[in-house]
Amino acid sequence: MLFNSHAFILVFLPVTYLAFLAARRAGFGPAPTLALFACSLWFYGDWSVPFLGLLVASIAANFAIGGAMLRSPMQRRRTLLALGVAGNLALLFWFKYAGFASGVLADATGRPWSLSGVALPIGISFYTFQQIAYLVDVWRGDEVDRSPLRYAAFVTFFPHLIAGPIVHHRELTSQFPHLRQGRLLPNLAIGITVFTIGLAKKVILADTLARTASPVFDGAAAGAAPGLIAGWLAVLAYGLQIYFDFSGYSDMAIGLARMFGIHLPINFASPYRARSIVEFWRRWHITLSRFLRVYLYVPLGGNRRGAARRLVNIMLTMVLGGLWHGAGWTFVLWGALHGAMLVTAHAWRMARLVGPPAALSAPLTLLGVMLAWVPFRAADLGATGVVYGALFGGNGLGAAPPSAFDGLAAGLALRMPGLDWALLLAALPVGLALGLALLAPNTQTWMRHFSVGLPTPGYETGIEEPRRVAWSPGLRAALLTGAALAACLLLLNRPSEFIYFQF
Repeated sequence: MLFNSHAFILVFLPVTYLAFLAARRAGFGPAPTLALFACSLWFYGDWSVPFLGLLVASIAANFAIGGAMLRSPMQRRRTLLALGVAGNLALLFWFKYAGFASGVLADATGRPWSLSGVALPIGISFYTFQQIAYLVDVWRGDEVDRSPLRYAAFVTFFPHLIAGPIVHHRELTSQFPHLRQGRLLPNLAIGITVFTIGLAKKVILADTLARTASPVFDGAAAGAAPGLIAGWLAVLAYGLQIYFDFSGYSDMAIGLARMFGIHLPINFASPYRARSIVEFWRRWHITLSRFLRVYLYVPLGGNRRGAARRLVNIMLTMVLGGLWHGAGWTFVLWGALHGAMLVTAHAWRMARLVGPPAALSAPLTLLGVMLAWVPFRAADLGATGVVYGALFGGNGLGAAPPSAFDGLAAGLALRMPGLDWALLLAALPVGLALGLALLAPNTQTWMRHFSVGLPTPGYETGIEEPRRVAWSPGLRAALLTGAALAACLLLLNRPSEFIYFQF
């Protein structure tokens, strides 16, 4: 089930909430956690029953390894940790990277080693990372919750199971024992509001922008050569599409969890307003940045082994982070581009060179991020080169790309033929979305009086300078939220998957 589907909103969610309410009233203390766990299994099983078995087996194996580590001396803990991490990575490698690796081997040897047809279990990257973090924390001697129900509920909790936020186990297991104590109506009001904001981001903004970005990138993969205008509009449209698609998903996940009185971590903090690439990664996909820093960059040595090694570790972290997103050279290139930008920024600071003027730092950062999205979206390196060629004028000026308003543009062109309506209406949603990303208050700022999500130490919370506009419960807020939710439901005839579902 997709969050942006009638089946989820009108069937699964009401049934799950009613089950949660019944469990709260039961005399059995862990009943609310058990209800959420059971409904989360239903949610995942709707995608694939066999892969539900894989998820349950993964949970059981990691929980058992964690228990064995706690009962073992440190030297044996190291062995168990190595086995646990290797097992998780082997599972992830088989389902996500075996086809890519076999293709690389086939290209290198000239032999038909290519392996294809391995289906990717949805959410495997997210639940694998979260369980590796759990094992590492057990090995370090950090406090962990050893309740099998709370551990299983932490991994499977449906709001974050498929595409994050990447939740640390203590962030959830510490909240489950208190589910019977939360205030129902305030949590429900806040949760529905945040969910609706995320749904509107996905349905109204991201899906509209996709109708400009996708034809250009798909055409490049098929051999077409877009012009300068289509190339730039498509790249900007995709950069804004993925932002509103993924930040919308994160808002929806945070809102869904809040309906049940659970706080998930903030995952976005207006990243397109960042004034440097370093700041961008403190604001974009915050929980992934945290995981990469704590469980990859620091174990690689972090900044403890000199300046040169620090820069190497940054590059390795970003390349591996790119590969985590997808099994393909385009994702490696995307990670390498961000690694190169981060290495350049840190080297620049270490050399104490003068940076660009403050007025240019944010636009330059945004330009670099947008250009780096090209390989992330392109089907392969060849299509990446075609789109980059278009951006730098290699294919001429060209015409406007397709958009969600082509029919309207054709009608206006007949009545007022003096204007290029196709270009104007293709640029309209891109300009509107860019204005919202750069100027509008983000979700946690608008809801700042109600603590919509958990802050992540060391990263931006996203709560900006106090603004005059702030959400407050009441009849007007209820009517506006209801109207927005109804409008989104009317647009859900063909719900589209979230971009991060493929990872």
